[in-house]
Amino acid sequence: MGTREDYVRASLALSMIPSIGGGRIRRLFEHFEDPMSVFSADWASLSAVASIGAKVARSIRGFSAWEEVDRLLKLTKKQGMVLLTPYDECYPGRLPHIYDPPAVLWTRGNTEALQRDFVAVVGTRKPTRDGRDVTISLTRSLIQKTQAGIVSGLAHGVDTLAHLEALRNKRCTVAVMACGLDRIYPAGNRSLAFDIMKSGGVLISEHPPGTKPEPHHFPARNRIVSGMSVGVLVTETGVSGGSMITASAALDQGREVFAVPHGVWNERGEGCNRIIQRGWGKLVCNADDIVSELPLNMRLDLTGSESGENMPAHRMRIRERLENAETDPSEKAVLRLLFDKEWHIDEISRKAGIASHALLTLLLKLELDGIVVQVPGKKFTLSRL
Repeated sequence: MGTREDYVRASLALSMIPSIGGGRIRRLFEHFEDPMSVFSADWASLSAVASIGAKVARSIRGFSAWEEVDRLLKLTKKQGMVLLTPYDECYPGRLPHIYDPPAVLWTRGNTEALQRDFVAVVGTRKPTRDGRDVTISLTRSLIQKTQAGIVSGLAHGVDTLAHLEALRNKRCTVAVMACGLDRIYPAGNRSLAFDIMKSGGVLISEHPPGTKPEPHHFPARNRIVSGMSVGVLVTETGVSGGSMITASAALDQGREVFAVPHGVWNERGEGCNRIIQRGWGKLVCNADDIVSELPLNMRLDLTGSESGENMPAHRMRIRERLENAETDPSEKAVLRLLFDKEWHIDEISRKAGIASHALLTLLLKLELDGIVVQVPGKKFTLSRL
């Protein structure tokens, strides 16, 4: 058995050989006890490994770029990055099981964050106002109702909105990049990238330092976004582009796909409508449509069964109001409704049996107390602060 350093060095070297991806590297390591022994194995032994034909075996036996391997390892360390392989505990748990998983991942930030469950939020770089509002609202609601981290691609538009909403709500977010981590792209999101790292999130890439954001890197990047996620939410997208590629990759990987419907005149939302029309993903109107499809262990218990020790401060404050005998019954009715999901003000009035004028006064009071917040569409939900 090799050391962790052996796995990292061997994985990096093999990843530099054309036609060898994460799947073949895994089979090689399963066949040979020591990862470094792959390079000293004879042609017959290499050829005996499934999917390692004569051409690939010759490439492995002829590999000589060890100086470049060591240069990259030193540069990685110098720049404060950590190089992960599928044999590391912090390598995203779902990623090794996709077709052609990354053999190595460069990371900057809190690598332990990669051990949690994620939902991907993706979409157009130029969202409409409705697209912006729904991205913010759904991302916020997902954070309020699940333990999921948010993963996206750091692009302008929907990606940026999703990352920012995660940061605002103090939830882990991961940015998957299509270039080296020393080249933040787009440059306009440099400060966002550093905020992600400072907040306990992480930047990841399968490309070594110095790699430029070439066009062909982006589709490959998108398979990582979907592959490390339980599901992919597409909030607004046209019929072509990266978000549709991410949704397609998610389907191939057996991940859930969720899409927000858009008006027929909104070309920037046409891709979402096509996903729904062709049965590629679930139509989403609110966060509950997503939460209901997620594993039970990802859902937050909003009915009050959490222990006070583990409960976030804002929810502890709300529970105290519900348990306080002096709390107004109308306020309790509203808070119980909002534990379930965000509601339109008319629905709150109807379900809680409170007249509209009285409800407006109550909601204003709860907003001033930091208990509820208004979201687009005259809807209200619980505050995360």
